[in-house]
Amino acid sequence: MIKAIFFDIDGTLVSFRTHRVSPAVIAALGRLREKGIKLFISTGRHPHMLSYIRSVFPFDGWITLSGQYCFCGDRVLHRNPMDRQTVSGLVEATRNNDFSCIYLEGEDIYINCVDDRTREFMCDLDLPLPPVQDPRRALEGELYQAIVFLTREEEALLLNKAPNLNTTRWHPYFLDVIPSGGGKDKGMDAMLDAFHIPLAESMAFGDGENDLSMLRHAGIGVAMGTASDQVKAGADYVTGTVDEDGVLSALIHFGLL
Repeated sequence: MIKAIFFDIDGTLVSFRTHRVSPAVIAALGRLREKGIKLFISTGRHPHMLSYIRSVFPFDGWITLSGQYCFCGDRVLHRNPMDRQTVSGLVEATRNNDFSCIYLEGEDIYINCVDDRTREFMCDLDLPLPPVQDPRRALEGELYQAIVFLTREEEALLLNKAPNLNTTRWHPYFLDVIPSGGGKDKGMDAMLDAFHIPLAESMAFGDGENDLSMLRHAGIGVAMGTASDQVKAGADYVTGTVDEDGVLSALIHFGLL
């Protein structure tokens, strides 16, 4: 029996076209809650980027920054900042502003420089651009994730300078840098432990490569219809797209609704 479900936001719950969760999926979340199923967000977004999704539904817990910062109410359940060597390598790689990078700390968000890709990305998420600041400030704080705006063909601009960075991708125009050993699966474990729910009784929905560890880890992993072949291959089931209410279709398929 499924007792916990984890949802990615962008491309899973929230449409890139409408920037909203469909009324049918919101209703489905309410019906799941009535059945006693715990519902969690699992996203690459920063906690400060959650105002809309918070207004849609009162989720039981939040896995943010791709699993590096997880909380339930005011209680932080798991935090996994980057080590100083990793941060130094990232800062050095972006020092000359050859490409744009968003730095995500526990409380603050900032960017080394703005380009067309960052403008397009923040527009896609319906979020304001973060302030431009000197990336060297990351050397003094706690950095949990970075979003580097490079295509696959351009990744060498980053990895030639900092080859030991742990990266994952959910968009053709950028990749996430996360701590070594980090991932959404670690956030899942923290949440399940807090609620005393076995891993086998969990389900997860996602569409990006940063969701792969979560989809493989869950008792049932569901890939959205827009997911890449790699993500689909790592899931137990492939459903429709976010604009086709793929979440609702999968919940019906598995008899949860």
